Amino acid sequence: MTNPDPTHLPPKPPHRTDAEGELIDVPAGLTYVWVVLGILVVLEALDELGWIGGPTALYQRWFHDTVLAVASLLMLARAWFEPTARRAWLAFGLAMAVWSVGSIAWSLVYGGHSHPPYPTFADGLWLLWYPLMVVGIVLLIRVRFDRFEVHRWMDGVAVVLIVLVAGFALVVQPVAEESDLGWLATIVDFSYPVLDILLIGAILGVYGLLGWKPDAMWLLIGLGILAMTSADASFAVQEARGVVQGGHYDFVWTLGALLLAYAAWVHTPPASDGHQPVTGMRAIALALIAQALAIGIQIYAVFEEVGRSERVVTAIVLVVASVQIILTRPRAEPAAPSVAHPTGEGPDPTLEPTESLG
Repeated sequence: MTNPDPTHLPPKPPHRTDAEGELIDVPAGLTYVWVVLGILVVLEALDELGWIGGPTALYQRWFHDTVLAVASLLMLARAWFEPTARRAWLAFGLAMAVWSVGSIAWSLVYGGHSHPPYPTFADGLWLLWYPLMVVGIVLLIRVRFDRFEVHRWMDGVAVVLIVLVAGFALVVQPVAEESDLGWLATIVDFSYPVLDILLIGAILGVYGLLGWKPDAMWLLIGLGILAMTSADASFAVQEARGVVQGGHYDFVWTLGALLLAYAAWVHTPPASDGHQPVTGMRAIALALIAQALAIGIQIYAVFEEVGRSERVVTAIVLVVASVQIILTRPRAEPAAPSVAHPTGEGPDPTLEPTESLG
């Protein structure tokens, strides 16, 4: 009996993919990574909520920055393994990486300051997270949807624009008027919740395209962005009022990063019949919500002063509705080509005349 030649080992089997070309296999031991990261997020949350004691720097810096860094590496690793949506997850991974670098750099430079300056260089990195996330969402849409209906995706954007205008009129504007921040700090401060809300609108539009039945991946992406949004909104209002309570909700950002990283590796079996066109009330749900919100703001404006927001809301609804009408307008079908007579002297008389599209 001869020993096998080690130089002629059988080739390593390729990674298995599903019907949509997405990776099914995951690296061994990845489950333990999720468990460790989950424990770190829970410990950070317990410390910031005041339920456990210990060195605050350990929880709010080391645990926080470690989860952000590992989450970005996991998303970049997904891009490395992913044969189909590689560019999408590369954009998501880069977005999380610049956020992580900004957080770590801020901790190294300003971690020991009781009154750190605002804004700082880290805000530039954190704001870069948003365009990279948009690129990732667009690329993922192109992979996941064979047929992308722009007018229905715009419903989600319309909803959040209306919420954004109402929120600025009722919350942000009064806070900004009482703020002592300079113009640059004010712009940076409120850029976070504005950009977050627009991201949520993009995700809502995707949910509408899925008939309000998002798979696990899109659901986790939405929850991750929602977690980031809630933390950003709280920080923006507190910073404008000058009462920032640092370290009381940082775990929400960490949780959002973990959800986004997990979304990169969760496997959702492809639908057997693909993405079917959505019909019925589900197809117009977001449009109805947008109209209801606009009507509600108009009614509120009758009893309370909301400044210019009601005009802005009305303009937004009209513009979005006009664009959607243009995109969904009936189009004439191309005329059927005439069939020549076998003798070449004209149309075949045996064919029935077609109705004019006039």
